Amino acid sequence: MPLFADDFLAGSLLSLLLPVCLLIGIAVWYVVFARRAPDAHPSAPTLPPSDVVAAAGDAADLPQPAGPPPGEIR
Repeated sequence: MPLFADDFLAGSLLSLLLPVCLLIGIAVWYVVFARRAPDAHPSAPTLPPSDVVAAAGDAADLPQPAGPPPGEIR
């Protein structure tokens, strides 16, 4: 098994550079992902236009249940 960090300097540089490079890579990935996310997933829902709301009617027009569920005693 070949050792590529067989002295103190190489080992110390690897122990510093690998985590730093990993954090930089994660930060770059997150920035790229965060730029795409608002386009795919809006953060705030939008209300329908007023003509759609007016065409929907009142909640009183909704059908009401016929009675209690089967098996329930009145």
